[in-house]
Amino acid sequence: MAETNGASSAHIDLSGASATQVRPGGAPARVYLNEKIVPTLLEGMKTVAKEQPSNPLRVLGEYLIQKSNELERDANRTE
Repeated sequence: MAETNGASSAHIDLSGASATQVRPGGAPARVYLNEKIVPTLLEGMKTVAKEQPSNPLRVLGEYLIQKSNELERDANRTE
């Protein structure tokens, strides 16, 4: 069966699944990542997209390390 638009026509029925049932790596992990990682990662990715350096992973990694150091400094100041 050929797909013309790349979308899958398969339907998965989840009506029998328990609302409290969580897959490994599901909701709690997603919440953690969305709170702690995603905002900073998106900002770093925007910077990389704008600058388009020849070594984007290194630039992104250095950006994340810099932000991590800033957050640690801020946390130490409030203690």
